[in-house]
Amino acid sequence: MKDFKDEPIIKENMPGHDEMLLLGTWPSPFSYRVIWALKLKGIPYEYLEEDLSNKSPLLLQCNPVHKKIPVLIHGGKSICESTVILEYLEETWPQNPLMPDDPYERAMARFWVKFVEEKGVAVWTMFFSSGEEKEKAVKDSLEMLKTIEEHALGKNKFFCGDKISSVDIAYGWMARWLEVLEELAGVKLLEPQKFPRLHAWMKDFKDEPIIKENLPGHDEMLVVIWALKLKGIPYESFEEDLSNKSPLLLQCNPVHKKIPVLIHGGKSICESIVILEYLEETWPQNPLMPDDPYERAIARFWVKFVEEKGVAVWTMFCSSGEEKEKAVKDSLEMLKTIEEHALGKKKFFCGDKINLVDIAYGWMARWLEVIEELAGVKLFEPQKFPRLHAWMKDFKNEPVIKENLPGHDEMLSHLALNSRHTIRVPRRRPFQQKPFASSMQPSPQKDSSSHPWRKINLRIHCNSRILGGDLAPKSTDAR
Repeated sequence: MKDFKDEPIIKENMPGHDEMLLLGTWPSPFSYRVIWALKLKGIPYEYLEEDLSNKSPLLLQCNPVHKKIPVLIHGGKSICESTVILEYLEETWPQNPLMPDDPYERAMARFWVKFVEEKGVAVWTMFFSSGEEKEKAVKDSLEMLKTIEEHALGKNKFFCGDKISSVDIAYGWMARWLEVLEELAGVKLLEPQKFPRLHAWMKDFKDEPIIKENLPGHDEMLVVIWALKLKGIPYESFEEDLSNKSPLLLQCNPVHKKIPVLIHGGKSICESIVILEYLEETWPQNPLMPDDPYERAIARFWVKFVEEKGVAVWTMFCSSGEEKEKAVKDSLEMLKTIEEHALGKKKFFCGDKINLVDIAYGWMARWLEVIEELAGVKLFEPQKFPRLHAWMKDFKNEPVIKENLPGHDEMLSHLALNSRHTIRVPRRRPFQQKPFASSMQPSPQKDSSSHPWRKINLRIHCNSRILGGDLAPKSTDAR
């Protein structure tokens, strides 16, 4: 570390202890997300333009995992991924808040941020593709805009009320990049008469002084559920049949119509990772996230990493030929990155106790070995990945995990049965836990506990439920 900091180019650009440095590039909407947040919160910072065709040693050192921007450097520590950076800024500088105070409202904000992170890629696909692929991207983009129009904005000026929030910042690329992409792709998506709320939001967003002053010009752009048990929250479990989705599920998650859905106090929270954050904020006992904002940012980074990269393992299981070969290569690269950068010398990802990151990676504790067996591929060699191997052993030996982990044979038969059918592989597949024993007696249900995305309906003592099911998901969580 000392030698690195003594390098002239690093020494020249490394900020002081209390200083802030943002590595970005001007055409990137992800860089602008961080710029807007810093400006709105009144946080002074320095900006260093990165040449992505010739990445600087500072960028490569500060983001060795993705080697991309934006990267925020604060007090000698680097935080990567725009949405992770936004959370870090909010927790470190509470002034001029960009997130609601209420945990449920924060959960809703995170849901819509996650929504545009997943669905917004269709707009960029439209720009880079042609033929049938472009037609599908246009259709998916219109469906995304329709969902935002009907479910996200409501009658508010902005997504979370009368002031700009992290959600508006996450969607801010639409204020300039969308119209430019439409023009370049020769497609008109955002018709004012079809999307009046979105159109009004876009105008209000661009008219905000800080946004207006820090928005690239148009011409310029054309140029370029272990968590519940570990926290001691009792619940009752019910099974959701995804072949015949219940009216409750369809009502509680009208956007994705999929599980899991947590219902607490009559309010529904969707998406597994969003639910985990909600549980953490609502029930602070037995914390699953570090206290330090930087450590929380790093935890969220690694959760996001496995959500994006873990899909390769499931692709390997559901594919063949060249696609399977690529999936094996990508899976090994993912495991290598986790081994070298994520675990360090700690027992678990964030220290000596299981945390939210371990839960996100928990599917590896049983599902990975079963998928290897069914796919006829050996990925996880203990001698190649000693840290991961030790982590997996420690994770499975934790009493709460050990008592609530499906058996190997049970998993094998379940996945072997599913493999006889055509399975559409999702873009992301985070792990969903098997339900735990509750202090309340669960209703009888069919035995489908072996699936990692088991959909469950939990009625928690504090008037909460979670909707879940048994079939493989087609999207981030199971449908």
